[in-house]
Amino acid sequence: MTTDVTGERAWGRFEAPAVPDDEPRLRVDPSWTPAQLTRAIIGSVWKYVLVGASLRTLFNVTSVLLPVAVGKLIDTAVAPAVGGASAGEIAGPLALWTSVLIALYALMNVGFRFGGRAGWYGVQRAHFELSQHTLRRVLDERDLGASAHPPGRLLSLTTSDTFQACQSVYVSVYPPGELIGLLAAAGVLFWVHPALGVGTILVLPLVLGLMHLAAYPLRRRSKSEQAGLADAAAEAADLVAGFRVIQGLHAQPTATDRYRKVSRDALRASLAARSTEAAFEGASTAIGNVFAAVVTIGAALLAFGGHITVGQVVMVSSIAITLIGPLDALISVQGSIWAMSQASAERVLELLASPRQRTSPAAGAPDGAAVLEFRDLALTDGLVLDGRVDPGEFVVLDLPHAARGALGDLLTLRATPSAGEITFAGLAPAEHSSKHWRERALVAPHTPALLPGTVLDNVRATGDEPVPADAALTALAVAALTAEELPDGYHTAVGYGGWQLSGGQRQRIALARAVAADAELLVLDEPTTSVDAVTEQAIATAVRARRAGRTTLVLTSAPAFRAVADRVITGRRETKIDV
Repeated sequence: MTTDVTGERAWGRFEAPAVPDDEPRLRVDPSWTPAQLTRAIIGSVWKYVLVGASLRTLFNVTSVLLPVAVGKLIDTAVAPAVGGASAGEIAGPLALWTSVLIALYALMNVGFRFGGRAGWYGVQRAHFELSQHTLRRVLDERDLGASAHPPGRLLSLTTSDTFQACQSVYVSVYPPGELIGLLAAAGVLFWVHPALGVGTILVLPLVLGLMHLAAYPLRRRSKSEQAGLADAAAEAADLVAGFRVIQGLHAQPTATDRYRKVSRDALRASLAARSTEAAFEGASTAIGNVFAAVVTIGAALLAFGGHITVGQVVMVSSIAITLIGPLDALISVQGSIWAMSQASAERVLELLASPRQRTSPAAGAPDGAAVLEFRDLALTDGLVLDGRVDPGEFVVLDLPHAARGALGDLLTLRATPSAGEITFAGLAPAEHSSKHWRERALVAPHTPALLPGTVLDNVRATGDEPVPADAALTALAVAALTAEELPDGYHTAVGYGGWQLSGGQRQRIALARAVAADAELLVLDEPTTSVDAVTEQAIATAVRARRAGRTTLVLTSAPAFRAVADRVITGRRETKIDV
């Protein structure tokens, strides 16, 4: 990334910026159709599209002109030499058309190499910006929809699908050059003999129509293949992430059967797509070769009648063969890319359009007392929650597992109440500004998420700046995680996701991090399910002492926490009366 004369950040020539621009080139409206998103993607990299399409046009036109130069070389140098012309007589035409051939080869090479490269740069730039849109949606603090997708599916959407959607750039880079190449070929054939040009113009639409019909099953199969591969990738990622849980439940056979089914479905879709692709390639190749043969036979008949020269016969036959590539690419390759890009664009738009919580225009930092209240709050299965947690209280909320999950979704803004309300300092959580809510409240999830680094690094990672090391060590003591039970003490590397540690160790590291954050309101969801009863009692007592004067809400049924709590709140069930 470079800086221009105005001091503004500018993209480097061939790389994405180290930091995303505040004003992205690609703007996306989640209400768009896939075709509208495609137009926006292409428009965001129109310079690369223009350069790539121009160079690809150069390649296709020079590919058509190359047989012309070969034909002229035969007519002006080879044929006269065979007829007895002297070296001096053919030296000029030989040098001229040989130079033309070299120049055409050079231009054709430049167009081929750099045209595709410009298109590739366009795809990469668009992919970078579209992935930023999807990542912002997935990481949205006020999320209501993205959390409904399994993590593996989100991974597939933000990587594979965004890339496939951006490959639609190729549809603007390649087809214009191929169409112009076909028109140039028809023009050259008309120049050789009007009958050849008119016949080509009349037959080409028929050939393109046949190829389009042959490609229809391929596009349909490609869409199914892409969806199947995305589902398989998502399932694999989810199984890997939850392997320890699966192993603990002895559910490996069930998980294996589930993945095997998804994988086999993806395999069947891939095999069907490859079979259809092979059938299409055979059909398109046959159609293209028949077209080339018809054109060549027509040229041979004209040559026998003395209407065109031998060099022109070679010219026409070479052009006819050259046309097979553009015809095939125009229908098969671009058709497949378009089908897959539209399917991926549809999935990306579905993610971007998933609902999210909106902050009130008056949102900010309320001045009221930090009281947490539940008023007729509907959770699950008819369970309703009423209660009040005053500042500095240590309260246990004893709810069924499903109700705890529903409440966690409400507190982390993944859902909105279907009935009743929840307020903190007089405002619903969604009405606080994002910055204010993060500063005052911390909702620690039941499933811990650990970062690469050491145990101490993870406990210190509580905000924009790491907490002091002594505060982290104190929090580890509160969580009853001693240095002696770790291979390298608190400097033990947790590894990716912390999966090389035990479940109890991971849970206590996450608890220590939550305690170290020292939030005004701390909500813990079953923080000690993976430790023994003695350790759980020690943790409950230590957390109660450490959080003195700060508001703490523990969602648990554990007797150890109930014993140290100021109060225990339970939900009530509403009975439905049939009338």
